[in-house]
Amino acid sequence: MRYKLSILLLVCVAVFGLSGCKETPAYDACLAEPDYSLPETWFEGGCADGKLYDVFYIVPTCVFDWTDTVGDTCHYMDVYNESHRQSVDVPLRLAKGIFADDANFYAPYYRQITIESWAECKDTIETRFQLAFKDIRNAFKYYMRYLNGGRPFILAGHSQGGKAVIELLKHEMCDEWYGRMIAAYPLGYPVREHDASPYLVPASDAYSTGVFITFSSVSSPDRLSPLLSGSLYAINPLNWRVDSVYATKDEHLGSVFIAEDGNVVAEYPHLISAYIDNTTNALVVSGIEPDDYYVPELSALFPVGNYHAVELNFFYRNLQQNVKERVRTFFQQ
Repeated sequence: MRYKLSILLLVCVAVFGLSGCKETPAYDACLAEPDYSLPETWFEGGCADGKLYDVFYIVPTCVFDWTDTVGDTCHYMDVYNESHRQSVDVPLRLAKGIFADDANFYAPYYRQITIESWAECKDTIETRFQLAFKDIRNAFKYYMRYLNGGRPFILAGHSQGGKAVIELLKHEMCDEWYGRMIAAYPLGYPVREHDASPYLVPASDAYSTGVFITFSSVSSPDRLSPLLSGSLYAINPLNWRVDSVYATKDEHLGSVFIAEDGNVVAEYPHLISAYIDNTTNALVVSGIEPDDYYVPELSALFPVGNYHAVELNFFYRNLQQNVKERVRTFFQQ
């Protein structure tokens, strides 16, 4: 059916599993730390005349484990490796189309943990993620100090990027910056009970500002990954409700799939419907065939009916419109 395997492999994924834990270092010596004063550590974009707000976006997992010149296995992206950068550029272009249609777009390359890392136990994931988040913290501070220029901004990310957004709100946000934050979109990652912060305010409608928006989409609640379960919050991106009221296909503005250059190659409005399962807070999607978005090569990581890899594609137009609505509310205030 719909741009099955090729499109799925163009969109980054954060994989998950329940393998046994093993000892792992907090960082890999084979990697150079990004210097965010250098243009090459940022994706294309930046400040343009006439654009009144920014988007700071954190890309999801795109890189597999790799071997360096001395045979050591690295569990992180090398931000100065051209092939690694190319692997994250397509999902960055996808996100730029959603979030930065009218905005300045800032997206740092960072030492994200690899796809295989998400198949490790929780302790290993968290240990490795410390290095990835160190880069995100440094990039965000550099952005706020030298690039933001006092403009309102949106924080956004998907999967590993969503986790990083949550951590920024918990550990790096302050009253001054929060006063300029239009909204945060930590998509595809749960906000759990231990994620306490005065800057983590869940959205309950389509217009509020200073809030966060998240959901994880599946064909049925049992398709939700254990790693991505346990969220206290979810919102339906079709009707912008937090209860189980069913959103119909009429409310679906369009799924979008892009080519490597960022151009739209397919768009399907009124394709899907969805509701929130009150027990799991999963976003249950219908109207599509789960097998069409299933990659057998990743069967141990993504069961049939888990739509984590194509969430931004599925809700592209609804998210795009919602960004503009929250921006409009912010400037009206």
